[in-house]
Amino acid sequence: MQINQIEIQSSLVFCLITISFLFLGLLRAYYWKHTKLLILASFKYRYASQYLRQDNAFTERVNWLAFVVLVVNFSLLFLFKNLEINLIDFLRLVLFILIYYAFKYMIIRFLGNLLFARETTRLVIFFSYLSDKSLAIILSPLILILYFFSFDINLILINIVFFITLIFLLFKSFWIWRVGTNSFGLPSFYIFLYLCILEIPPFVLIAKGFFY
Repeated sequence: MQINQIEIQSSLVFCLITISFLFLGLLRAYYWKHTKLLILASFKYRYASQYLRQDNAFTERVNWLAFVVLVVNFSLLFLFKNLEINLIDFLRLVLFILIYYAFKYMIIRFLGNLLFARETTRLVIFFSYLSDKSLAIILSPLILILYFFSFDINLILINIVFFITLIFLLFKSFWIWRVGTNSFGLPSFYIFLYLCILEIPPFVLIAKGFFY
């Protein structure tokens, strides 16, 4: 019975990683120019501005493909070290992630309408989702190694994943703070509250899944 459970878990993880790399393959084969720009945009404003100017069918497809990679990879990260991974757990987690991003989108939209800053709202949503999608793409090979290779290097990889995620969180926080203060004119305290409520908790959950 235990062996069957392990086989089911391994098959599920294999299918999820296959789906992730399938979508990554599509990004690499057909939209690499826009995908590379998406990743670079997480770190430099000129690339972000260029990506925003190229708002067309290609960038729209990249956004959706990258979002699928995000959902699958973040689910795998959350479920790491869970010895009872099953399809129900995964579907619940996917639902939770979708609700989280939908809720965050609605909150940002609400604040934008409240402050009469719809264009700035678009920038905040862009930078918030941009960092997460780029992070999911970059972590893909590390997630593959975590699940299927020697446990001897897992601790090192866990620390690498943790610090890469932290770096992306810091860059995302910086861009949101910059847009919020420069365009919205919001006090830094309110931006800090937003980050603590909507942006930092997923990072804490990933860390908890890795280390506890």
